[in-house]
Amino acid sequence: MTSLQELRAELDAADEALLVAAAERLAITRRIGAFKAATRTGTFDRSREEVVLDRARKRSVDLGLPAATGAAVIQAVMEAGHTAQETVQHRPDDGPSVLIVGGKGAMGQWFARCLTSRGATVDITDTDDPRDRAALVAASDIVLLSVSMRAMEPVLHDVIPHMRPDALLCDINSLKANVCAGYAGAGCETLGLHPMFGPTTSSLRRQKVVVCRVNSGPRTGWMLNQLAAMGAELVEATPEDHDSMMALVQVITHFRTIATGITLARTGVSIVESLRYTSPIYRLEMSVIGRLFAQDPELYASILFDNPDGDRVRHLLSEATAELHTLIAGRDRDGFLALFKETATWFSDFAEQAQQESDRIIETLIREP
Repeated sequence: MTSLQELRAELDAADEALLVAAAERLAITRRIGAFKAATRTGTFDRSREEVVLDRARKRSVDLGLPAATGAAVIQAVMEAGHTAQETVQHRPDDGPSVLIVGGKGAMGQWFARCLTSRGATVDITDTDDPRDRAALVAASDIVLLSVSMRAMEPVLHDVIPHMRPDALLCDINSLKANVCAGYAGAGCETLGLHPMFGPTTSSLRRQKVVVCRVNSGPRTGWMLNQLAAMGAELVEATPEDHDSMMALVQVITHFRTIATGITLARTGVSIVESLRYTSPIYRLEMSVIGRLFAQDPELYASILFDNPDGDRVRHLLSEATAELHTLIAGRDRDGFLALFKETATWFSDFAEQAQQESDRIIETLIREP
């Protein structure tokens, strides 16, 4: 009979082979990164990544492995490969000078680090900066506005007269129509950006950035090329379409999340006590709610108060809540089932993907101690 020590030796050998294969893959990835750097090709290819992961899942099943295990192994070495490629990708030596107005905020600092890593010379200015803002603006190739919606109008009024014709003025606000309209008459390149992530994000890989082109030129091209090279998924939209979609993506979500948080707080039950009873999916929901209440309330006030389509979607949400309450209070089980099935039809094309994504998140949660 094979001893436990001998079995563990076999296991150690298998681990060694696995690590050697991972190192070989990483070496190939570095060579690919060098090729992309030489040809100035973007380092991140989402479609290629999806093909590789799908193949890993299918091959894992053939080998008697759980599909998720095979995908997790490949994804781990793939992430290492992305990091390795980023260290060798092309960074211009003569990047533009960038001024971030509102640069002491969390997102302003995030973009300062991001653009510095791409070869830009970045300066930041904020309300406590004693320097002449007009001179700072006039000296900059790109001016990025990272201020609240409430501050945007006076900042635009302050900045636009000093923009050079060959410079780019852009912003990262969560609403675009009013800001982009405010660019009228700027006489320089102008661009609306909306990063769909927060300042705790470690990488731009797989992150969406909505792009609203107003007056494009070479500086616009540089900015978008750098975001794409770092793995961002650029979503082109008109300012009006962006704001309408944000009513669905942000207003409904944040309104419901805030209302749920208020309701939970008013139950009188402590969050610590409630977490003792959590299922993974409830813990995930509570994490999302808690994350929101750890953020700056001014951001969510702007999203909820200022979106032009906000009233309509909030009304729809209120109607749905009232309808659901009426069905349950009236013990109308058939009505509830019919409404549930009707809504499930709308989600049908997304349901399988949603199940897989949420399963992966839950698996991550339950591995935590």
